[in-house]
Amino acid sequence: MKRKIRYLTPWERFKVRKKYRQLMIFFVSVMSVFLIIALYLLYISGVYDNICKSVYNFLGITEFSMVADDYPLSVHFIDVGNGDAILIHTDSVNIMIDSGEYTLKGRSAGYLQHFGVENIDLFIATHSDSDHIGDFSHISDKCEIDRIWVSEYAPSENESSTEDEKLLYKTAKDKNIHIQRPKTGKYKIGDMTVDVLSPNKQFGNDNDNSLIVKISYQNISMLFTGDAGKAAEKELLDKSTDVSADILKVAHHGSKTATTEEFLDAVSPKYAIISVGNDNKYLPDRYTIERISNSGAEICRTDLDGSVIIASDGKNIEVFKENTQ
Repeated sequence: MKRKIRYLTPWERFKVRKKYRQLMIFFVSVMSVFLIIALYLLYISGVYDNICKSVYNFLGITEFSMVADDYPLSVHFIDVGNGDAILIHTDSVNIMIDSGEYTLKGRSAGYLQHFGVENIDLFIATHSDSDHIGDFSHISDKCEIDRIWVSEYAPSENESSTEDEKLLYKTAKDKNIHIQRPKTGKYKIGDMTVDVLSPNKQFGNDNDNSLIVKISYQNISMLFTGDAGKAAEKELLDKSTDVSADILKVAHHGSKTATTEEFLDAVSPKYAIISVGNDNKYLPDRYTIERISNSGAEICRTDLDGSVIIASDGKNIEVFKENTQ
């Protein structure tokens, strides 16, 4: 007997296709969740970074944070918006200057982790503003920190008035990180010399009480100024302090309150780095930019260039920028 073939009605075919789509959506959703969980586990374990690096190396692509691998000295001005976060790295030592804002949720800490930094020999907290020390706790979660420098005239733990300052002291206490208040003078940190230039006295505002340090590696010198203003600059010039440097971290994000013509003449930098956010309507100040340009220094800005890496063999300097606009 010949079997009768029954064809599905249009309505039945629609229901079958609908059920098939639902099963596919469910399957893709489940697989996506598993993929996200797997990537997250790889990321927090550090395997993700190693996989990316291996893939990049196979394709002949260099990750931005790794472009300075072939140089014994690299200085990373991390793009943290309106704030400062700077890593100075050599084969023997890591120095971190400031951390950026807490609200950035570990951007500077993530950069350090991606670059492979597990230990910071010295963390320099230039002053208590949140855009300089607010994200310290995130960094301390990712890296072992040997010691912290704060300004000689910074408030003590009991006197601290800002939440970020209190958090820094609390984090240091909880993690047994020694806090020091260095006097002006030279300190040998690994293969670098750190010269504390200021403050020599207590100024009337916290910005001028910023730790100003000059760091030297072989023939290369770098001047880091925190948010120090004209009063701190004048005090250094009046004392005939040697502030000359190849690289200048421009004070206070390029504000008009600092970087006078006289100070620029004394520093005579080849490169001037301004750490500032691309949403800042007031900084850097155009007259400050004009003065720096007139000094002959090449200007790098994190709002335009992204993170900036200065790399050196101890004699020559190379500049790498994350992006250009």
